[in-house]
Amino acid sequence: MVNQLEGRLPLNVPLHMRHEDSKTSAGLQAVDLFCWVIFRRHERGDTEWYSIYADKIALETRYL
Repeated sequence: MVNQLEGRLPLNVPLHMRHEDSKTSAGLQAVDLFCWVIFRRHERGDTEWYSIYADKIALETRYL
C-alpha cells in the first residue's frame, strides 16, 4: 500500500504510516465506519448506509 500511495504523491511529500487501535482514536473510528459503508455497497449490494454518505463522496474509484 505504501508503494502505491508513494507513487501517487509528489516526491517532496513525505508519507508515514503506522498502525493504531481504533479504540483510542475517534477519527480512526469514523474512517473505519466510512470504509465499512463502501465495503457493504460493493461486496453485499447494501446501499442503506451508503445513501446517507453518498453526497459527501467527491471521487470514488476501485483499487486494483
